[in-house]
Amino acid sequence: MADDWQDLEFLRHVFDETQVVRKPLTGIITGYHVLPYILVGPEHDQPGRSVEVRGRIKVSPRLVIGAGGGPTYGEMFNETELMDRRLIARVFSFRYASRVSLESEELRIRRQERDAHGHLERVLEELSQREVINTGVITTPDVRFYPVSIDRFIREILDQEFRE
Repeated sequence: MADDWQDLEFLRHVFDETQVVRKPLTGIITGYHVLPYILVGPEHDQPGRSVEVRGRIKVSPRLVIGAGGGPTYGEMFNETELMDRRLIARVFSFRYASRVSLESEELRIRRQERDAHGHLERVLEELSQREVINTGVITTPDVRFYPVSIDRFIREILDQEFRE
């Protein structure tokens, strides 16, 4: 598996094949907050079974440095030639664990008896019945590399946020 982390084409494949099935409906909050997610993918050695990863991404407030009315990027970071006059950024962090059954407050990895598609339907039904609207749902082609899929999820959220 260590070699797979070095295979950029394989990692690109995981990234490209990851699907964000459901985005949080509440939108992004401007202060510090937590963005829950559920990721489902086939178990590597037993494709008829699946693995569910439930976690939370900690999201920083927007860092907005405008050209007027406040300090510029150059003033804050002592840089005046490279960056544009306006910068918007976020910092995301999440825990990672490989090849283990893990449960903590931040991350839970569980193997499931049903296949990935069947388990995904169960997850979506559970969220619908409980009327949970703040949780993203993601599918991955290879759950061993779920951080790549989480990166895809974050990028889609950022694309949505910064288009507004």
